[in-house]
Amino acid sequence: MTPFWIVIIALGVLAAIVNFAIAVTRRGELMVVAVRTLAGLLSLVAAVGIVVGKEADLVPVLLLWPYKVIGAGVFVFAVLFLPSIIGKNSAAPDVTLQQRAARPANATVRLREQGADEWVN
Repeated sequence: MTPFWIVIIALGVLAAIVNFAIAVTRRGELMVVAVRTLAGLLSLVAAVGIVVGKEADLVPVLLLWPYKVIGAGVFVFAVLFLPSIIGKNSAAPDVTLQQRAARPANATVRLREQGADEWVN
Protein backbone atom coordinates (compact mmCIF):
# COMPACT_ATOMS: atom_id res chain seq x y z
CA MET A 1 0.00 0.00 0.00
CA THR A 2 1.39 3.40 -0.94
CA PRO A 3 1.79 6.24 1.58
CA PHE A 4 -1.03 8.14 -0.14
CA TRP A 5 -3.56 5.48 0.76
CA ILE A 6 -2.25 5.23 4.31
CA VAL A 7 -2.76 8.98 4.72
CA ILE A 8 -6.29 8.76 3.28
CA ILE A 9 -7.16 5.86 5.61
CA ALA A 10 -5.79 7.77 8.62
CA LEU A 11 -7.72 10.86 7.54
CA GLY A 12 -10.91 8.81 7.23
CA VAL A 13 -10.54 7.30 10.70
CA LEU A 14 -9.69 10.71 12.19
CA ALA A 15 -12.69 12.30 10.46
CA ALA A 16 -14.93 9.54 11.84
CA ILE A 17 -13.65 10.14 15.38
CA VAL A 18 -14.11 13.92 15.06
CA ASN A 19 -17.61 13.63 13.62
CA PHE A 20 -18.77 11.11 16.21
CA ALA A 21 -17.31 13.23 19.04
CA ILE A 22 -19.09 16.36 17.81
CA ALA A 23 -22.33 14.39 17.42
CA VAL A 24 -22.07 13.24 21.04
CA THR A 25 -21.26 16.69 22.42
CA ARG A 26 -24.13 18.40 20.58
CA ARG A 27 -26.86 15.87 21.40
CA GLY A 28 -29.50 18.56 21.85
CA GLU A 29 -29.43 19.56 18.17
CA LEU A 30 -30.92 16.69 16.19
CA MET A 31 -29.91 17.96 12.75
CA VAL A 32 -26.27 18.30 13.79
CA VAL A 33 -26.29 14.82 15.33
CA ALA A 34 -27.79 13.27 12.20
CA VAL A 35 -25.41 15.01 9.79
CA ARG A 36 -22.32 14.34 11.90
CA THR A 37 -23.25 10.69 12.42
CA LEU A 38 -23.82 10.23 8.70
CA ALA A 39 -20.49 11.91 7.88
CA GLY A 40 -18.70 9.75 10.47
CA LEU A 41 -20.19 6.58 9.03
CA LEU A 42 -19.30 7.69 5.49
CA SER A 43 -15.68 8.35 6.41
CA LEU A 44 -15.39 5.08 8.33
CA VAL A 45 -16.89 3.10 5.45
CA ALA A 46 -14.49 4.79 3.03
CA ALA A 47 -11.47 3.94 5.18
CA VAL A 48 -12.54 0.32 5.65
CA GLY A 49 -13.42 0.06 1.94
CA ILE A 50 -9.95 1.19 0.94
CA VAL A 51 -8.30 -1.33 3.26
CA VAL A 52 -10.50 -4.21 2.10
CA GLY A 53 -10.22 -3.19 -1.55
CA LYS A 54 -6.44 -2.96 -1.45
CA GLU A 55 -5.98 -6.23 0.42
CA ALA A 56 -8.35 -8.18 -1.82
CA ASP A 57 -7.15 -6.51 -5.05
CA LEU A 58 -10.71 -5.57 -5.95
CA VAL A 59 -9.60 -2.54 -7.93
CA PRO A 60 -6.79 -3.50 -10.29
CA VAL A 61 -6.84 -0.11 -12.05
CA LEU A 62 -4.02 2.26 -11.10
CA LEU A 63 -5.42 5.75 -10.57
CA LEU A 64 -3.46 8.77 -11.76
CA TRP A 65 -2.36 11.42 -9.27
CA PRO A 66 -4.83 14.11 -10.41
CA TYR A 67 -7.73 11.74 -9.81
CA LYS A 68 -6.38 10.81 -6.39
CA VAL A 69 -6.01 14.46 -5.36
CA ILE A 70 -9.47 15.38 -6.63
CA GLY A 71 -10.99 12.38 -4.84
CA ALA A 72 -9.19 13.28 -1.61
CA GLY A 73 -10.47 16.85 -1.85
CA VAL A 74 -14.05 15.72 -2.41
CA PHE A 75 -13.72 13.28 0.50
CA VAL A 76 -12.43 15.97 2.88
CA PHE A 77 -15.18 18.38 1.78
CA ALA A 78 -17.91 15.78 2.22
CA VAL A 79 -16.89 14.51 5.66
CA LEU A 80 -15.39 17.61 7.32
CA PHE A 81 -16.49 20.89 5.75
CA LEU A 82 -20.07 20.14 4.73
CA PRO A 83 -21.18 18.98 8.21
CA SER A 84 -19.67 22.08 9.79
CA ILE A 85 -21.56 24.32 7.38
CA ILE A 86 -24.82 22.55 8.18
CA GLY A 87 -24.02 22.72 11.92
CA LYS A 88 -23.50 26.49 11.76
CA ASN A 89 -26.76 27.04 9.91
CA SER A 90 -28.79 25.03 12.40
CA ALA A 91 -27.17 26.68 15.43
CA ALA A 92 -28.13 30.22 14.40
CA PRO A 93 -31.04 31.48 16.51
CA ASP A 94 -34.09 32.85 14.73
CA VAL A 95 -34.16 36.53 15.61
CA THR A 96 -37.06 38.65 14.43
CA LEU A 97 -36.72 42.14 13.04
CA GLN A 98 -38.35 43.58 16.16
CA GLN A 99 -35.83 41.83 18.41
CA ARG A 100 -32.92 43.18 16.40
CA ALA A 101 -34.38 46.71 16.41
CA ALA A 102 -34.99 46.62 20.16
CA ARG A 103 -31.31 45.99 20.95
CA PRO A 104 -29.01 47.27 18.22
CA ALA A 105 -25.58 45.69 18.01
CA ASN A 106 -23.78 49.04 17.89
CA ALA A 107 -25.36 50.56 21.01
CA THR A 108 -23.12 53.10 22.72
CA VAL A 109 -22.63 53.44 26.45
CA ARG A 110 -22.45 56.98 27.84
CA LEU A 111 -22.33 58.59 31.22
CA ARG A 112 -25.41 60.55 32.18
CA GLU A 113 -23.46 63.02 34.28
CA GLN A 114 -19.75 63.64 34.27
CA GLY A 115 -19.19 62.83 37.93
CA ALA A 116 -21.68 59.96 38.27
CA ASP A 117 -20.73 56.30 38.44
CA GLU A 118 -23.89 55.23 36.67
CA TRP A 119 -23.86 53.66 33.16
CA VAL A 120 -26.75 53.92 30.72
CA ASN A 121 -27.36 52.33 27.34
